[in-house]
Amino acid sequence: MTGLRELFEDAAGSPARPSGLLTANEVYDAGRRRHRRRRAATTVAGAAALTLVTVAAVNLLAPVPPSVDGPPLDGPATPTGNPDPATGSRIRWAGAADRDHLYLALSHCADEPCRKQTVAVVRSSDGGRTWSDRGAPIAPDALTVVGPDTLITTAPDARSAAGTALLASLDGGRTWAAAPSTGTAEAVPDGGVAICWSARADQPCVLHAVDPTTGGVGRLAAQPPLNRRTDELRIEESAGRLRIAGTDPTTRKPAVSTSTDAGRTWSTHVFTDAPACPEQRCEPPMLAVTGTATAYAVVSVDGLRTVYRADGTRWQRLTTAGLPDGLAGTGSFVTADGTHVLTQLLNGRDGDVRRYWAARDGDAYRAVELDGLPKSAEAVRRAPDGWFYAPDADGTLYGSTDGWRWSPVTHR
Repeated sequence: MTGLRELFEDAAGSPARPSGLLTANEVYDAGRRRHRRRRAATTVAGAAALTLVTVAAVNLLAPVPPSVDGPPLDGPATPTGNPDPATGSRIRWAGAADRDHLYLALSHCADEPCRKQTVAVVRSSDGGRTWSDRGAPIAPDALTVVGPDTLITTAPDARSAAGTALLASLDGGRTWAAAPSTGTAEAVPDGGVAICWSARADQPCVLHAVDPTTGGVGRLAAQPPLNRRTDELRIEESAGRLRIAGTDPTTRKPAVSTSTDAGRTWSTHVFTDAPACPEQRCEPPMLAVTGTATAYAVVSVDGLRTVYRADGTRWQRLTTAGLPDGLAGTGSFVTADGTHVLTQLLNGRDGDVRRYWAARDGDAYRAVELDGLPKSAEAVRRAPDGWFYAPDADGTLYGSTDGWRWSPVTHR
């Protein structure tokens, strides 16, 4: 889930401090991996509390999945039909199929500590005007929106200490079942998405195609020649291009693979002018896509950040003039007018806050303000239809049509 304090503690090995939910992205990435391995390793002893379904229900990619009501876990429920779902809640995850079909995963914790992995999923089909409860609380590992009514998530597999299972919901998160296997897929189906998932948390992920109607999952026949590790299940897609970041297995340099034919074939660009990443802490480039063939990649190796832009499959290095030294955080997004916006994380008096640096057409970066978006908001994300959204630490979801002007979708 996004912004979990325990992920920072896992990565930094230090006591929690009374601050906000955000910290440097690269620290979170390390914490997510350690947290995932730790949670998977303890699944056998606590399967009833941590898995989404029982061992009998989680037949990994079962061809005929049984429907599971839930998948429930002990914990507080979200009020049914609550029009203000974030009141008294923390948003642990937000997702959008488009500007109308929105999802939130909420935790209700009167006092810390609490079971942060247990959340209640709520959905809106009218752009946040009304919300509906999606059933009993669940404990997902990585939620992803596949379509307006289709969600997919990973969960620890009780049969293997390092295993993960893939589950799908075709009714907006109300019921869940093991994702049905469709064998080998030649391409991502029309309207479908591509995900990068591994049955073992300690292994590089493998690209799969997901059918938005059936939730069926098939391993793509053509795999890009990258070492792929990602905490985001769904890979980037825009203007008919799939993009996946990783590292070149030979040089250990950052790289991006692109497919223009729904995953049938791939072309790979290795950033040869970037430093090779250390073997034990190899982080892939952070991608930001637009509604066109343009994409950005931010490479971070040993504290050095480099920005690249692609028009189609041709990548070029951009200037980082104007950016402050020691910029913490590698997240970025592209506004509707084509401006690339980088995120800087700062430690404020009341918690971590974000500052934004923007550049367009290869010009120098300059500090900018995002009107209406609190500095404590989490990473900005872009829905497939171009709508931008970001949750805030206080439990409010914000939305924007252009990435510059923001307004609350939910209110405390």
